[in-house]
Amino acid sequence: MSAFRKMTAFLLTAAMLLASAACGNNMQPPTASPVPAETPAAEAPTQGTLPQVQAADLLEGYTARPVEEKKADGAFLQAGFEWSAELFRQVYRQETEQKTLLISPLSVVTALAMTANGAGGHTRQELEQVLGSGKLSLEDLNAYLHTFLNGLPSSEAAKFSFADGIWFRDEEGFIVKEPFLQQNADHFDAAIRKAPFDESTLREINQWVALHTDDMIPKLLERLGPDTVMVLINALVFDAKWEIPFQEEGETLHPFTGLDGREVQTPVLFGEEYSYLEDETCTGFTRSYAGDTYRFAALLPKDEKDFAGFIDGLTGERLAALMADAAKERTLIMLPKFSYDYRISLPDVLKAMGLHDCFDDSRADFSGISDTPLYIGDVLHKTHIDLDSEGTRAAAATAVIMDKSVSLHTDEPHKVWLDRPFVYMIVDTATGLPVFMGTVTGFSE
Repeated sequence: MSAFRKMTAFLLTAAMLLASAACGNNMQPPTASPVPAETPAAEAPTQGTLPQVQAADLLEGYTARPVEEKKADGAFLQAGFEWSAELFRQVYRQETEQKTLLISPLSVVTALAMTANGAGGHTRQELEQVLGSGKLSLEDLNAYLHTFLNGLPSSEAAKFSFADGIWFRDEEGFIVKEPFLQQNADHFDAAIRKAPFDESTLREINQWVALHTDDMIPKLLERLGPDTVMVLINALVFDAKWEIPFQEEGETLHPFTGLDGREVQTPVLFGEEYSYLEDETCTGFTRSYAGDTYRFAALLPKDEKDFAGFIDGLTGERLAALMADAAKERTLIMLPKFSYDYRISLPDVLKAMGLHDCFDDSRADFSGISDTPLYIGDVLHKTHIDLDSEGTRAAAATAVIMDKSVSLHTDEPHKVWLDRPFVYMIVDTATGLPVFMGTVTGFSE
């Protein structure tokens, strides 16, 4: 079986990108309330450094110890595809106005897995059921994610990197248990910080995220609430050149018909591939990034009038089959260029997937973190993507906000022109699991 037919690992920083962008040289998402691209933080630290304002509060002594390695196997891949597909479906269902989106299933599951290491009782059971799709224990998930994240290839031409961090409030009476911190240092190499949770802490967290997303996400958090006592964050970056760059001759425009029926002229790229995807619901293609360790995958529904129905039917099993059954057949492609930011608060999505106790201040059991009663106040997810003729840059960051309780080959060429709403992914070639998943559904005038 070829390496690509084994593709069933995580769409890293979720890799189906529901995308749409505006026409012109700099494309923007076609949303009712667009999320503008942000400027980098003015005082972002240099590579490898942290803001000095909190240096005295950085904790030491939590060096990662050797842990069990579990390489991606059938159980992990099945759980990974199911998690990615279900998270993607639920996010799309929640977005009533903005249908152009981008998530990283890998970033979200990593941040929640770190949090789950402090869960107990029924709260832990729910987290295991949702994060592991009912197939993996938390111990298994820790080992799989540790091995998978650290095994993802990275090179100068196709970069992937990630970082994890835990901040907790320096407050009398709030004591974080050492086994919880050590577990996350061991499996996720999490940086651990004790801080006053004032404006300096907010600035430090945002600068840390900017540093570990190559400034693509310069600001993740807007505030730290008075009851917030811990923030757990995963950040990841993908930056790769196409294995064969698109050839451009000036600006090529082509009409794109959005979900709303409007037709907009938008910049596009034309090419030819020998990787064709098809089942009863869609056609598509994959395109290699440099080194062929990652690929871009696009899925164009056959039913032009029921894009939501296509998303609803995109199960983990179907996604895995599409990736595994890619045919080496000549395919002419057209792909719009796009660039946009996306952000979402995930509690409603995760509740629809089966997580309830962890968001309930009266039922949540995070006694493995602290004897202080805690619950998840919010799960914030933010992403960014740029796709052009040279390659693709994408970043994701996920923050779990913990609050004090008050009381997840044919002779003739095929032709796939992405000139109407489509789904796309960035996938790990070795496993096929999506790192990013997104949609392009329309463009602004």
